[in-house]
Amino acid sequence: MPTSIRLSPSEKRQIAAAARKRGLTPTAFIKNAALAQSSSPEADFEKLRREVDGIQQKLENEMDYQQAAAAWERHINSGKPARKPEEVWRELGV
Repeated sequence: MPTSIRLSPSEKRQIAAAARKRGLTPTAFIKNAALAQSSSPEADFEKLRREVDGIQQKLENEMDYQQAAAAWERHINSGKPARKPEEVWRELGV
């Protein structure tokens, strides 16, 4: 259900800055802050689920980075020159 609130430009900037620091959209930041005030088990579970999702995403990003870094290191150590995308596409018949 959509909800609207009136914020001054200064309040909007403060919320946006706080949200950015936490890697959230302003909407998600406000929602998290509102749900944090709730003491229901459902709200606690939802908060925990969001935290787990965030940690999982960070772990997946780290794994992707590790794989990319290892692939780049193998390429550098191979001594082979980089190829243009057009060459690869042509070779693959794309």
